[in-house]
Amino acid sequence: MLRRRSFLSGIAAVLIGVFVAVSGGKAIADDYLGGWQKKYPEISYGVISVETAVDILKSQEKFVEYASKELGVKVKLFTASEYAGIMNGLAAGQVQVGWLGASSYASTFMDCECVEPIAGAQDLQGAMGYNSVMIVKADSPYKSFKDLKGKTVARNDPHSTSGFTIPTVAWAEMGTPIDKYFKSPLSGGHQQTIMGVLNGTYDAGFTWTTLGDGFGAIRKMLDKGLLKRDQIRVIWTSSLIPTPPVVIRSDLPTNMKADLVKLFLRLEENDPSLAEAVAQGRTLGMQRVYHEDYVAVINAKKWLKKNRKKK
Repeated sequence: MLRRRSFLSGIAAVLIGVFVAVSGGKAIADDYLGGWQKKYPEISYGVISVETAVDILKSQEKFVEYASKELGVKVKLFTASEYAGIMNGLAAGQVQVGWLGASSYASTFMDCECVEPIAGAQDLQGAMGYNSVMIVKADSPYKSFKDLKGKTVARNDPHSTSGFTIPTVAWAEMGTPIDKYFKSPLSGGHQQTIMGVLNGTYDAGFTWTTLGDGFGAIRKMLDKGLLKRDQIRVIWTSSLIPTPPVVIRSDLPTNMKADLVKLFLRLEENDPSLAEAVAQGRTLGMQRVYHEDYVAVINAKKWLKKNRKKK
């Protein structure tokens, strides 16, 4: 489980201390450091969502307006239909800040070592993570994943943590490749998986949620009226997965990094609805996360890459 972090990272605290010293003690904890805006007059914030493109624009619009005012630069929204779009944007330097899953962060870091996580959402019970779950229709006869052997069980896309990486590794650890245990087509996304289970295209599917469905794909579909909770049952749950991180380019100026950390960590205090827009669900707020929190996921991705080469 991720450890709960202090309000600011160590480097941010040091920088604020320096700023206080050189400004005669005028700085306070809520001040931004600044000094980087001339080099970065515009910031791209990349988002991949379980929502439709129209819904993304609506839910994130207020956040980018808020961020622009807080930071004194233009923050613009960069959206993509798949994780790869945000990952490629970060790697190419076209996106400075992005919201990724644990697996897509791991893949981006493995490809370029040019990104680092800075913040993640805390669920309503105070945990810093979520779970991969296998869902079935509530009225289906399946009580356990063992009942689904040979059936059609959807995964999402190869960059999805909960919808691909975690279940693929979990079944391998059980001794059977997941695509031999089930018929396991790729649905293309969490919403597609859930809808496919509801309409009978899939016997089951993998998606993500938190305890009490605070945030995740199931929460978003409940909020949009596309799903009633009594329509599905969870019959398999993974161990806790590190919370989806807000990721930044590693080569950003240190004072800019500190200001971005502050921007996200103070969201819940300033406007809870903005914290929920970033978390894409209900949250107690954003907490500091670090690269070390995602090492287990990186190792899982390395395992997948190694075993794909063997085939």
